[in-house]
Amino acid sequence: MERPYEGIANIDQTPNGYQITIPAKKHIPVIMFLSFWLVAWFVGVNFVGSPFLGDFYDNGNGGSGFDNLFSIVWLVLWIPGGLFVMKTLMWYLIGKEIILIDREQVSITRKNDIFFRTRIYDLKEAKNFHVEEEPFEFAFWGRRNDLSLFKNRGSIRFEYGFKTIRFANDMDQAEANHILERLKSSGYLNSTNFN
Repeated sequence: MERPYEGIANIDQTPNGYQITIPAKKHIPVIMFLSFWLVAWFVGVNFVGSPFLGDFYDNGNGGSGFDNLFSIVWLVLWIPGGLFVMKTLMWYLIGKEIILIDREQVSITRKNDIFFRTRIYDLKEAKNFHVEEEPFEFAFWGRRNDLSLFKNRGSIRFEYGFKTIRFANDMDQAEANHILERLKSSGYLNSTNFN
């Protein structure tokens, strides 16, 4: 017999409200793909970067030939791509989403996600809290403009002005409903937040 699913979130009541900590879901195929890609990235940087730097230091100025220009352009484009993949891989391995809710605001932070800044929303302006589960799809081809690997698929959503805010990435719908019910029964979210 299957055991009931325990969920991924830790919900802690604080003196001011609730802290919900959600670890990033471990998508093993994605982690493997990004790890292999990172190895290829490192080989590419060494393959192109080492001769370029050697020529640069030997000649003093690196010359102005087409091969040096190609190397510079390639490295300028290749290095940010690798850094972005490192950031994404670090998120999938050790990332955590931390949501703080008190009587006045909702704060969303992503620990171990470089370049993500904490976002704070006025709870009086947060409307239509609901759950909308969006399946994870690991596909770069077959669907136009679909890079779902890097997309925020937050299961808990609310409207803030004319924007939909998403959090609780990759959370199962039943667990997301449980969290919203708990916040509603505790009084931190009220009926105006659900309309």
